[in-house]
Amino acid sequence: MSKMERKEKLLQYLQKNPGWHTSQELAVEIGSSKRTIKNYISQLNSRNNLIESSVRGYKYNADKLISSSSRTSQNDIPTNKEERVNYIINFLINNASTVNLYDLSENLFVSETTVLQDLKTVQAKVQRFNMKLKKDGDFWHLIGNERKKRSLLSSLIYEETTGTFMNRSIIQDNFPDIDVTSLRSTLLETCSSNNIYLNTFDLNNVLLHFAIVISRLQTGHLMKQNEVTKITDKKVIDTQAYKIVSIIEEKFNVNLEEPDRKELTLILQASLSGNNKVEDDISVETKNLVDDLITYVWKTYQIDLNNENFRERFSLHLDRLITRALTNKVEHNPIVSNIKISSPTIYECAVLMAHRIGEKVGIQIEDNEIAYIALHIGNAIAEQMSDRQKLSVLVLMPQYYDNSAVLSNRLQSQFSTYINVKGIISDPSQIKQYAPNVDILIVVNSNYIDHNISTVNISQFLLVEDIQKLNIAITTKQHQVKKDKFQESLLSFFDSNNFVKSDKFKNIDEVFDFVSSKLEKQKVVQSDFKERLYQREQMSSTAFGRIAIPHSLDMSAQKSKGFIVVNPHGIKWSGGNEVYLVIALAIDPNNKQLFREVFDELSDIVTDINNVTKLIKCKNYSEFIIKLVELL
Repeated sequence: MSKMERKEKLLQYLQKNPGWHTSQELAVEIGSSKRTIKNYISQLNSRNNLIESSVRGYKYNADKLISSSSRTSQNDIPTNKEERVNYIINFLINNASTVNLYDLSENLFVSETTVLQDLKTVQAKVQRFNMKLKKDGDFWHLIGNERKKRSLLSSLIYEETTGTFMNRSIIQDNFPDIDVTSLRSTLLETCSSNNIYLNTFDLNNVLLHFAIVISRLQTGHLMKQNEVTKITDKKVIDTQAYKIVSIIEEKFNVNLEEPDRKELTLILQASLSGNNKVEDDISVETKNLVDDLITYVWKTYQIDLNNENFRERFSLHLDRLITRALTNKVEHNPIVSNIKISSPTIYECAVLMAHRIGEKVGIQIEDNEIAYIALHIGNAIAEQMSDRQKLSVLVLMPQYYDNSAVLSNRLQSQFSTYINVKGIISDPSQIKQYAPNVDILIVVNSNYIDHNISTVNISQFLLVEDIQKLNIAITTKQHQVKKDKFQESLLSFFDSNNFVKSDKFKNIDEVFDFVSSKLEKQKVVQSDFKERLYQREQMSSTAFGRIAIPHSLDMSAQKSKGFIVVNPHGIKWSGGNEVYLVIALAIDPNNKQLFREVFDELSDIVTDINNVTKLIKCKNYSEFIIKLVELL
């Protein structure tokens, strides 16, 4: 990452995260030293003095921002590498597929050397869409067919809206000559009249593709017959989807050639959901695959997805996912990065399912699709995780009160999310029958306290003050139980010998070589562990912000152990990420619950950049473990 890119990233981080930030936190986030952060702030403030500094650190002051009306049209000129690259690609797609080096330098107000570096990035980007950027003297030519150019254009628009939901306004901004509102209304009305439902993501995705096709046709860019997606499975062109395309074609007075009509039909078909019974729409193969996935997830994570609601919805989604994969359609998901960071365990389960689907069907599943799988399984996992974290409560209540059942029911109703009432006793001597599996003892109308169990004294009427006392006790105990379990797991999982702090590890390959070798010598893993780590990494990067938690897809270790690598200067990771902390996990098949417990808590802690900043300061194993538990 260049100096200019780091500076731009620093400004964006301060803009997106209001409040004060220490130089150490910013250094970790941007990937530079504290001294460099100070220099960057000074340089940024030389423009417009929008960043405040104090003993608390730095913060962006939006109140000082000059109104947009005073800006000049020069603000439309790309100001960083990413914007320049997208500008060049858009120019190549929308013009004669040719650019001149010196014209670009003049138009972008940068040197020829900078433009050449940008063109190398453009070259790498277009190659992902099976196109080439060919140099001919001072001219550069984009070589690729119309279908590939449209796919690249769609991808660019989604990239520019990262973290934001694709919507009608964004599409309209990109295609000012098309009445996107009218196009959207026509699409919705036509789908509704044909008893077809499009969710928000699908609607905007289809809307974008229609806008791209109409815009390209208006400028004379036609698709050839041999460019149309080949249907590689038993599915045929859906007559309803074809009808919708024809209606829009007629209403917008667009003369689609057959290749364009067929391509739009396939895009629409991959997003359609009918309101009829799902059972009628799903293939036997998909139903069997869903059964297999439910069993697979249960065996691996002990997560039960075997309910009718999940089965129906996910079956329909899976059928469409497979169709998209077989016809090379990309389903963009604007919240993929948010899900990955906010719900790592749910996302990890989705990765596992995606790998299983890929194995069974023979398809490659991208991050965007994995995030959609995570949306489907998220609720089920969240419910079961919540149930797993409930506290065991014992109620001590004198026998002569005949309303013990009433109080028990009220307690269970009021705190059902947090507790399970294990029993009601009338004498303290009965406590030992339930110990040590009691987290909280609720004592009714008595000052009795058990010094070995968290005790809460309340009235039989469960008044407001009683509820407040119970809330405090439950929250405190939950946190303590969580910490105790986490510390126990950490000490059994991470040995002092498996902690390294060094700046010699520069990239993912060096880390995988080192960790795999160490764990193999300890007889924790087999010789193919490194290969298994790469296999998981290829599905989706294991980086979460500034840390990475690599592990294999299957739990095949001989025993469960972890390895911690810290490099305060950063490690180049997969997916273009840079991390400062690597926590590698090896799990044996008989200890799957440990993986969930460790992974859940670790991911909760290290997705906060402030916590990462504190952890990489730790000098040794003991400091690191103590700090981890403290941060929970």
